[in-house]
Amino acid sequence: MNVGMNARRAFLLLLFPGLLAAQSSSIPHAVTHDNLHPAGQLANGVLTLHLDIREANWTPDAEDGTALPVLAFGEEGQPPSIPGPLIRIPQGTTIHVTIKNPLFVTAFVHGLHTHPGKSEDAVKIPGNESKELTFVAGEPGTYYYWAATSADTTLDSRLTWDTLLTGAFIVDAPGEPVTDRILMIGLWYNMLVPVDFDRGFHEIPNINGKSWPHTTRLSYDMGDTVHWRVINGSVATHPMHLHGVHFQIDSEGDGEHDTIYSNAQQRMVVTESMDPGRTMAMTWKPSHPGNWLFHCHLENHFDGSIASAAAHVMGTGGETTGEEHHHEAMAGLVVGVNINPPATPTVVSEPKVKRRQLKIVVSQSKGASGTHRPIQVEIHEGANVTTTAQGSEVGPPLILHRGEPTEITVENRLDAPTAMHWHGMEIESYYDGVVGFGGNAQQSTPPIAPGDSFVVRMTPPRAGTFIYHTHWHDIEQLASGLYGPMIVLDPGETLDPEHDRVFVVSRQGADIFNAPLLMNGTTQPQVAALQAGTHYRFRFINITPSDDGDNVTLTAAGKPLSWTAYAKDGADLPEFFRKTGEAKLQFGAGETYDFQFTPEHAGDLELETSFISQHTKAQILVNEKK
Repeated sequence: MNVGMNARRAFLLLLFPGLLAAQSSSIPHAVTHDNLHPAGQLANGVLTLHLDIREANWTPDAEDGTALPVLAFGEEGQPPSIPGPLIRIPQGTTIHVTIKNPLFVTAFVHGLHTHPGKSEDAVKIPGNESKELTFVAGEPGTYYYWAATSADTTLDSRLTWDTLLTGAFIVDAPGEPVTDRILMIGLWYNMLVPVDFDRGFHEIPNINGKSWPHTTRLSYDMGDTVHWRVINGSVATHPMHLHGVHFQIDSEGDGEHDTIYSNAQQRMVVTESMDPGRTMAMTWKPSHPGNWLFHCHLENHFDGSIASAAAHVMGTGGETTGEEHHHEAMAGLVVGVNINPPATPTVVSEPKVKRRQLKIVVSQSKGASGTHRPIQVEIHEGANVTTTAQGSEVGPPLILHRGEPTEITVENRLDAPTAMHWHGMEIESYYDGVVGFGGNAQQSTPPIAPGDSFVVRMTPPRAGTFIYHTHWHDIEQLASGLYGPMIVLDPGETLDPEHDRVFVVSRQGADIFNAPLLMNGTTQPQVAALQAGTHYRFRFINITPSDDGDNVTLTAAGKPLSWTAYAKDGADLPEFFRKTGEAKLQFGAGETYDFQFTPEHAGDLELETSFISQHTKAQILVNEKK
């Protein structure tokens, strides 16, 4: 145990004497795993499992890196593990589990019961005692079990030492082949050490117990069908984004219940916001070979300049270097995926494709001064130029067409490197914008140096609402306007700004939680008048750095109006989700939503976006029906 570890342990014992195990002279190392091997012994339809809760040293980075003291589940006779031992059985299995608690405090264990179940049905295990449970597994689905040292029934009741007491609990339908991978989201959250705002919050996001670049790299072949189960066992919300392809939501649940959707009910998304305790099963098929990312879209959970490494939290390390700094300083909640090309690539002699030619120029706004320097974005097509509006901090709309081959030259006139990500586009990995990782072994995505340019090729396969935004690790770029709406229309269509309204939610400045909240690049948005009885398409885009749940409401005289959900992330919603309801939306960073809205009466409306105590409002006038 290193000096920092001794100091941290002494600090815990000073504040909470007697919390840790009595037999603590030798603290075991917590192993991390990928939920590949079920725990216990399954025989004659009965799973026999022995669990205990132990103090352990956890290394979220390299195995020989800085260790943190945590509480972890372990299987009897095996090292403690993060995530906890995997429970995976077929429907109809009877589970007999013994849980030991060698701590000096009471543990409350949730989720070890028949599913569907109730979150308040926790097993209370006093210190130095054990409990035996016998129950039937229940309905097929994706569940989890967890424990806390408080009697609260919510995940966010857990403090520093018990934030990782979580394990997957999967019930398979009889005869169902196990072809999926299980990704358990964790978040070690430090409630004891004072926050160092220069380095970010003292929290360590991880997947299956590791933080990027130490998370497991997954590999598939073109043509494979990929099945994942994602479990958010953490105290925070995570908008999870998959680069390069839409994925299908097969089921979603809350750990106690799981709703399995029929084919007609399955949504297609590229970013799905997962609240604490939420689960989902997802399916996707690679669209292109190369390297891809699946990550939380919150800057403080994947940006290495913000997401804390264990050495930073413990005060034992300096700036991140070497392996931890590559791929442009990503960290935390990131999984890398390699898609192998076909074994025998088909060589096709294609005629020269005529591509639509566009250019995006990014530069510092003239006259910008002080610590916040807005970025100006220009989109050129021949002699036509659209640019960031005066006083706004959102780039102009990039209008593309489904099926139209397009070439976009990104020219960097900033004083720092940059990269551009085409959020939601199914394009080649090399053009996706992830510097040092995108592409393949022969060709890796480069940064766009100051004064340099990068040519991107794409052919959008679907029409909808998307985002272009910087994927450089400097949060200042995202917080200064290097983003904009990317609208893909069907062939032959033109954007009708009268009936097609775009609303971009973002922030002004790099203080990710306290910077002013913007709508369409300003704190005082102006919206052109509407006409009563006319149909409108409202496109909402969230490109805030780290807002996990911005609220949007459309009201008249303080009362919510009605609108109809139309699309999510550029994919039309199935009829099951295309419902008319109150004009309220909560969405996280990286998500887009489309609604159809028809004002019934003339009058004044208010469109408000809010996050915690911050609000930005736009007044909308509705004129009489013509």
